[in-house]
Amino acid sequence: MEENKLGLPKDFFKQFNSKEQFQEFFQEMFKQGVNEMLQGELDDHLGYEKHAPEGSGSGNSRNGFSSKKVKSETLGDVVLSIPRDRNASFEPRLIPKQQRMSEQIEQSIIGMYSRGMSTRDIEDQIPEMYGVEISESTVSTITSRVLEMIKE
Repeated sequence: MEENKLGLPKDFFKQFNSKEQFQEFFQEMFKQGVNEMLQGELDDHLGYEKHAPEGSGSGNSRNGFSSKKVKSETLGDVVLSIPRDRNASFEPRLIPKQQRMSEQIEQSIIGMYSRGMSTRDIEDQIPEMYGVEISESTVSTITSRVLEMIKE
């Protein structure tokens, strides 16, 4: 199958009949990507992935989600699922508690998708998104989760 510059099938964009359909698709991809990044942050915070045996009896575990509506300049309002932990010690860096997503973060995420979403691109973009350096393990965890979501 032939691909375009982004690594997408050549006729990928033919599936959209309107600008609105494309925007809805992209909004859903954006939402899934951000949710996976938040899950990656929680994995790194807890020190284990969901359903991993080392999490049993660890003293802290996942505790569902809370919904948060973030305003996006490009995509409008997006409702995200922010993961929680039982000890309430998880502080997401992507979308801090009591704050909204910045336009810089939104543009970085959009940039990752538009650049073809290679591991290297993600590793380059995440520190730019956060505005701070984050550990390699966090970058690796987030990258792995997002790439799995893209493959699906």
